[in-house]
Amino acid sequence: MPGSNKTERNRQLKQNRAAGIGDETGRIPVRVKEAGTMLTCVVCKAELKCTKSNTEMKNHAMGKHGKANYEECFVGAEKVAAELLAKVNKGGSISRGKDGSGQGLTKAEKKKKMNEGLDDMLSAGLSAGKKKKGKGK
Repeated sequence: MPGSNKTERNRQLKQNRAAGIGDETGRIPVRVKEAGTMLTCVVCKAELKCTKSNTEMKNHAMGKHGKANYEECFVGAEKVAAELLAKVNKGGSISRGKDGSGQGLTKAEKKKKMNEGLDDMLSAGLSAGKKKKGKGK
Protein backbone atom coordinates (compact mmCIF):
# COMPACT_ATOMS: atom_id res chain seq x y z
CA MET A 1 0.00 0.00 0.00
CA PRO A 2 1.54 3.33 -1.02
CA GLY A 3 2.28 6.00 1.56
CA SER A 4 -0.10 8.84 2.15
CA ASN A 5 0.54 12.42 1.06
CA LYS A 6 1.55 13.24 4.62
CA THR A 7 4.14 10.48 4.65
CA GLU A 8 5.52 11.58 1.29
CA ARG A 9 5.70 15.22 2.43
CA ASN A 10 7.52 14.24 5.64
CA ARG A 11 9.98 12.14 3.62
CA GLN A 12 10.66 15.12 1.33
CA LEU A 13 11.12 17.49 4.32
CA LYS A 14 13.61 15.03 5.86
CA GLN A 15 15.58 14.95 2.59
CA ASN A 16 15.56 18.76 2.45
CA ARG A 17 16.89 19.02 6.03
CA ALA A 18 19.62 16.50 5.24
CA ALA A 19 20.60 18.44 2.12
CA GLY A 20 20.54 21.73 4.04
CA ILE A 21 17.87 23.40 1.93
CA GLY A 22 14.86 25.32 3.17
CA ASP A 23 14.25 26.47 6.72
CA GLU A 24 14.95 24.53 9.92
CA THR A 25 12.04 22.15 9.25
CA GLY A 26 13.00 21.59 5.59
CA ARG A 27 10.18 23.66 4.09
CA ILE A 28 11.02 25.52 0.90
CA PRO A 29 9.19 28.82 0.48
CA VAL A 30 7.07 28.95 -2.65
CA ARG A 31 7.20 32.70 -3.07
CA VAL A 32 9.65 35.12 -1.57
CA LYS A 33 8.20 38.59 -1.17
CA GLU A 34 10.37 41.45 -2.36
CA ALA A 35 11.46 43.88 0.30
CA GLY A 36 10.08 47.35 -0.31
CA THR A 37 12.27 50.27 -1.23
CA MET A 38 13.23 52.27 1.85
CA LEU A 39 14.15 55.93 1.48
CA THR A 40 15.79 58.14 4.08
CA CYS A 41 14.68 61.67 4.91
CA VAL A 42 17.57 64.05 4.19
CA VAL A 43 16.55 66.33 7.08
CA CYS A 44 16.01 63.98 10.04
CA LYS A 45 17.34 60.65 8.64
CA ALA A 46 14.01 58.85 9.24
CA GLU A 47 13.62 55.81 7.02
CA LEU A 48 10.22 55.20 5.38
CA LYS A 49 8.98 52.66 2.85
CA CYS A 50 8.27 53.99 -0.62
CA THR A 51 4.80 53.04 -1.89
CA LYS A 52 2.68 53.82 -4.95
CA SER A 53 1.04 56.86 -3.32
CA ASN A 54 3.74 57.74 -0.73
CA THR A 55 1.16 58.93 1.80
CA GLU A 56 3.47 58.28 4.76
CA MET A 57 6.22 60.34 3.14
CA LYS A 58 3.81 63.17 2.36
CA ASN A 59 2.53 63.18 5.94
CA HIS A 60 6.08 63.08 7.30
CA ALA A 61 7.27 65.99 5.14
CA MET A 62 4.26 68.15 6.00
CA GLY A 63 3.93 67.22 9.68
CA LYS A 64 7.57 67.04 10.78
CA HIS A 65 9.22 69.58 8.53
CA GLY A 66 6.38 71.77 7.20
CA LYS A 67 7.33 71.14 3.58
CA ALA A 68 4.54 70.89 1.01
CA ASN A 69 6.63 68.82 -1.41
CA TYR A 70 7.80 65.49 0.01
CA GLU A 71 10.44 65.28 -2.75
CA GLU A 72 12.51 67.82 -0.73
CA CYS A 73 12.77 65.31 2.13
CA PHE A 74 12.88 62.07 0.14
CA VAL A 75 14.93 62.58 -3.02
CA GLY A 76 13.91 60.17 -5.79
CA ALA A 77 10.63 59.09 -4.15
CA GLU A 78 8.48 60.10 -7.12
CA LYS A 79 10.63 58.07 -9.51
CA VAL A 80 10.36 54.96 -7.33
CA ALA A 81 6.58 55.46 -6.97
CA ALA A 82 6.23 55.77 -10.76
CA GLU A 83 8.17 52.51 -11.21
CA LEU A 84 5.88 50.75 -8.72
CA LEU A 85 2.78 52.01 -10.54
CA ALA A 86 4.18 50.87 -13.87
CA LYS A 87 4.95 47.44 -12.42
CA VAL A 88 1.41 47.06 -11.07
CA ASN A 89 -0.18 48.28 -14.31
CA LYS A 90 2.04 46.01 -16.42
CA GLY A 91 1.24 42.67 -14.84
CA GLY A 92 0.30 42.98 -11.22
CA SER A 93 -3.08 42.41 -9.68
CA ILE A 94 -5.20 43.59 -12.59
CA SER A 95 -7.24 40.76 -14.09
CA ARG A 96 -6.66 40.41 -17.80
CA GLY A 97 -8.40 38.54 -20.54
CA LYS A 98 -6.69 35.98 -22.75
CA ASP A 99 -5.63 38.72 -25.14
CA GLY A 100 -3.96 40.70 -22.31
CA SER A 101 -6.06 43.78 -22.98
CA GLY A 102 -7.11 44.31 -19.37
CA GLN A 103 -10.74 43.55 -20.24
CA GLY A 104 -11.22 40.78 -17.68
CA LEU A 105 -14.59 40.04 -16.12
CA THR A 106 -15.62 41.91 -13.01
CA LYS A 107 -16.73 40.03 -9.92
CA ALA A 108 -20.41 40.69 -10.70
CA GLU A 109 -19.99 39.50 -14.30
CA LYS A 110 -18.26 36.30 -13.15
CA LYS A 111 -21.09 35.62 -10.67
CA LYS A 112 -23.75 36.21 -13.33
CA LYS A 113 -21.95 33.91 -15.77
CA MET A 114 -21.65 31.18 -13.14
CA ASN A 115 -25.36 31.43 -12.25
CA GLU A 116 -26.32 31.22 -15.93
CA GLY A 117 -24.23 28.09 -16.27
CA LEU A 118 -25.90 26.53 -13.23
CA ASP A 119 -29.33 27.43 -14.60
CA ASP A 120 -28.46 25.71 -17.89
CA MET A 121 -27.32 22.60 -16.07
CA LEU A 122 -30.46 22.48 -13.94
CA SER A 123 -32.82 23.04 -16.85
CA ALA A 124 -31.11 20.34 -18.90
CA GLY A 125 -31.59 17.78 -16.14
CA LEU A 126 -35.22 18.57 -15.28
CA SER A 127 -38.21 17.35 -17.25
CA ALA A 128 -41.50 19.20 -17.71
CA GLY A 129 -43.83 16.66 -16.16
CA LYS A 130 -43.85 14.08 -13.40
CA LYS A 131 -42.32 10.74 -14.09
CA LYS A 132 -44.71 7.82 -13.87
CA LYS A 133 -43.68 4.83 -11.90
CA GLY A 134 -43.03 1.99 -14.24
CA LYS A 135 -45.05 -0.77 -12.56
CA GLY A 136 -46.33 -2.53 -15.65
CA LYS A 137 -49.96 -2.24 -16.81
